[in-house]
Amino acid sequence: METAIVRFHRDGYHHVSMDDIASDVGISAGALYRHFRSKQDLLFAALSTLLDEYEELGVGINDPHPETLLAALARHTVRSRERGLVWQRYARDLAPDQHEIARARLRGLAGRVAAAVQTRRPELDPSNADMVAWAVLAVLASPFEHRVTLSAARFESLLTGSAVALCDTPAVPARDVATAETVAVGPYANAFAASTHERIVAAAGQLIREQGFDAVSMESIGAAVGITAASVYNHFPSKSDVLLAVYARASEGLRLGLSQALSRAQDTDNALELVVRSYVSPALRPDGLSGLLFRETARLPESRQQSARRVQREYVDRWARLVELPLNEARIIVHAAIALVNSLVTIPHLRARAGFEEEVVGLALDVLRGRPRV
Repeated sequence: METAIVRFHRDGYHHVSMDDIASDVGISAGALYRHFRSKQDLLFAALSTLLDEYEELGVGINDPHPETLLAALARHTVRSRERGLVWQRYARDLAPDQHEIARARLRGLAGRVAAAVQTRRPELDPSNADMVAWAVLAVLASPFEHRVTLSAARFESLLTGSAVALCDTPAVPARDVATAETVAVGPYANAFAASTHERIVAAAGQLIREQGFDAVSMESIGAAVGITAASVYNHFPSKSDVLLAVYARASEGLRLGLSQALSRAQDTDNALELVVRSYVSPALRPDGLSGLLFRETARLPESRQQSARRVQREYVDRWARLVELPLNEARIIVHAAIALVNSLVTIPHLRARAGFEEEVVGLALDVLRGRPRV
């Protein structure tokens, strides 16, 4: 399992075979199959070990102060970043029954964190404590999604502080939320439909967001658009070229939204709120591509990964300059806030909450400001 985790992290789950793993361990493929019936079973076992470790922390700490549990979870996250990255990228590649088992265990961990939140905030009902718990878990898992380094002690302290700030948030439940207006579809919508090229990019972006790049094929992209895979190849030479187009659209959209937000800012505090809103609102749209800027970089062609990471770093740094911390520490906090948004918008029962968008904005601001909002 440990060898598989290393291989999946380095080369990608879809590009590693059972023969590769057996060779690394020094056994035959037949011997490996005596332990695991398939690569998918091996992935499930590997991811289960990570959940085992977090569950043991949750059960083993009975301190009535939730800070103790949050600090322990933060410490384990910082010390197991490679393992966590495999979870973030490939949990969706599990078989449906395996995925449900893993999700149920994750819900159990969220329940343990929610109980800790209620210990600190007994006035919160279970539904609101659950919302905060998922936000806490997203922040604690955020180091899995970036490469910023810092001394382990300070890294753990920043994550713990952000998690505690979320426990104290007044953003949940949302207050004084106006009812969102329904956007009507115009009578000439079909007449102004996008070109086939644009439809391919839009469909591919949604599929990649939902399933991950490796699980999406040119055939599935074509089917989503209503054309054949051969027709998709008429517009893009390869699936990597499709991803490049999707990535370019995501990054340009975010950078434009960020620039517009900063141009309207009255002061640093106002700038932070506008910047967060410029990220949250697109993330909530059905065609939102925000998370792709951070989660699919490793799937780009190697020749383009460096420039893509530079784009990502420049985007994060524009947020980071608004945070009252040294730059590297601010980067970690910004990644935590972005991971919070990326995670919460994918959880259906949370998205159904009244005032969900305002809650997400408020929670992200709690992380960035490092203190409860008043």
